[in-house]
Amino acid sequence: MASVRAIAPKIRALEVPAELRLIPGWLIWRFEQYPGEAKARKVPYWTDGTIRHGQQGSPTDRARLTAFAAARDAAARMGYDGVGFAPMPDFGYTFLDFDNCVGPSGEIAPEIERIVARTYAEFSPSGKGIRAALKGNLGNHKSPSTPEQFGFETFSSNGFVTFTGNILPACELIGLENTVATVDQHVIDLCERRFGRSLLNNVVDPEDFMAGREPRLGLTPERMAELVNSLDPNMSRQDWIKVGMALHHECDGDDTGFELWDEWSQDGYTYVSTEAMRVQWESFDRRKGSNRRQVTMASVIKMAKEANRPAEPPSREEVLAKAEAIMAELPARSLGRFGPVPIYDLTQREPMGWLIKGVLPKARLGVLFGASGSGKTFVALDLAFSVARGIAWRTRRTMRARVVIIAAEGGSGLGKRGQAYAQHYGFDLRTVPDLHVITAAPNFLDDADISEVIAEIKNLGPVDLIIIDTLAQVTPGANENTSEDMGRALGNINLLHDATGAMNLAVHHAGKDLSKGSRGWSGIKAAADVQIEVLRHEDGRREIVIEKMKDGEDGVRWGFKLETILLGLDDDGDDITSCVAVEDDVRPAAVEDKKNVKRRGRLETHLLEVATLFPADAVIRAEDLIRKACDTLPPPEPGKRDIRRQSVVRAIQNLSREKDGPLRMENGIVIFYE
Repeated sequence: MASVRAIAPKIRALEVPAELRLIPGWLIWRFEQYPGEAKARKVPYWTDGTIRHGQQGSPTDRARLTAFAAARDAAARMGYDGVGFAPMPDFGYTFLDFDNCVGPSGEIAPEIERIVARTYAEFSPSGKGIRAALKGNLGNHKSPSTPEQFGFETFSSNGFVTFTGNILPACELIGLENTVATVDQHVIDLCERRFGRSLLNNVVDPEDFMAGREPRLGLTPERMAELVNSLDPNMSRQDWIKVGMALHHECDGDDTGFELWDEWSQDGYTYVSTEAMRVQWESFDRRKGSNRRQVTMASVIKMAKEANRPAEPPSREEVLAKAEAIMAELPARSLGRFGPVPIYDLTQREPMGWLIKGVLPKARLGVLFGASGSGKTFVALDLAFSVARGIAWRTRRTMRARVVIIAAEGGSGLGKRGQAYAQHYGFDLRTVPDLHVITAAPNFLDDADISEVIAEIKNLGPVDLIIIDTLAQVTPGANENTSEDMGRALGNINLLHDATGAMNLAVHHAGKDLSKGSRGWSGIKAAADVQIEVLRHEDGRREIVIEKMKDGEDGVRWGFKLETILLGLDDDGDDITSCVAVEDDVRPAAVEDKKNVKRRGRLETHLLEVATLFPADAVIRAEDLIRKACDTLPPPEPGKRDIRRQSVVRAIQNLSREKDGPLRMENGIVIFYE
């Protein structure tokens, strides 16, 4: 037990963000001077007064760490200098430590200011540094301070972070006392500049319920053995571990995966023994249930593809020689695939048909894309039911045809959505025999899977529409930004069309920049006969827009809304619900007229106009309003400092000071008055 010093009552007033208080990761610390060292150390203790030792996150360590209130009271009672938080991988938080970054007058670098202005941040014990809390995992990294730049360190699963409660004035002004924001691109960019390597794959969004729960691909033992045996067991240890993790994940840790991994590894020159392999295998259990992304068999598929890349392409001479051979056969055969025909002959061909006139052509490829939460899957299901039932879609004439949905993303939930659709429109699902669903997730980069999908679909008989939901889920491990991976997937989609004659509609995600359309390789849009965008506007409006129609009219739009349907009650008596995409008017964004605009400056007027972009009943956080206002202001000229944020904050202050003014702020929430 460490010696007790004077009681420190001021520590009892210390507060931290609410979401961190109950996490069992708190300890206490005090300054201790060591011989020969000019600077005192901050030494961590458990709350029973025992100096913290051993491995971070061990059972002993976790058992002695406490919730915030217990640590705060212990520090005050025992006269310690403060409390600290020990991050663990499963907590899902990263703490940024900026050292020697506060100037003589309290100024901080713009890149730090931009980060700490959206999350809880406080001064360090010395007052010369800043600590900020974020959701996500950036790992543990350190870049020391120099005369030219501030020090920068990240903590996600190592050490401990002191909390002083001395919140930055700017954070207190806009009410960030209880806000822990998610890691954003500005933080990632700073980390890459300072630590010299990409951290994108380490970042975990704690709001993403799939993080740490990545689905299995459903591969057979034979398929897993085929993939693993195509790899060289003498690969790097890092890749060898990935193979083991992937098998562990796919087999849920059972011996099927272990035996595959062990047998394959025996051909490597570093193999030790089955017992050593077992110890490594069991260590993978610690990843289960954590918020770290799991290594899946998609990674092994990608490794196998790289390992079995075909040899160098044929030379120029070989290509020309093959062309000469084909030319020698031409007089004795009809035109091939690329045979030139007179342009007049093209005018005599049948005009393009429509599955849904002006919406879905009887063509090769369509793309339906939208951001997460836009409702694109519900729109796809609405289109599918219209074709399968042969009923008009938004007054557009529809051809009745057989439809197959490849429900690679959430196939188990499609039945509930179909039930909701039938209940809303008043028909029995048994009266729609022409709508079929594939609930497994085929790999469109795997020729064997494509062959099986073609066989299963052709076995149904004629099929005119195949909906692939989503493109990302049928291309596991692919780099969506490269022509190599996505070109191969696109080739297999075209093969599916050639074999069945069906129009393929791929459901896809929007990119980060919504103005640039669907995510990934631009060749997908170029190849599409139609591209349909599903939009969810910030004021709640939803739209379906024909973003591209190769042989039709672009820019046509329809409004829709998601209507919640009650399907019944579960065993606990809670509602079972789903949604249906139903027609709605195309409504323009409402812009309210504000009084006394002439008496206010340009920024105040702009701020009030931006406020109208939020739904009428929305709770508007100050940070959300500031960010939206900044994003809609013109950027600074090259070489000039970006002061948009400071200007917008000042405009909020000016409006809140007005007598009977249009807004006031309470705990970081902006309240507007008519």
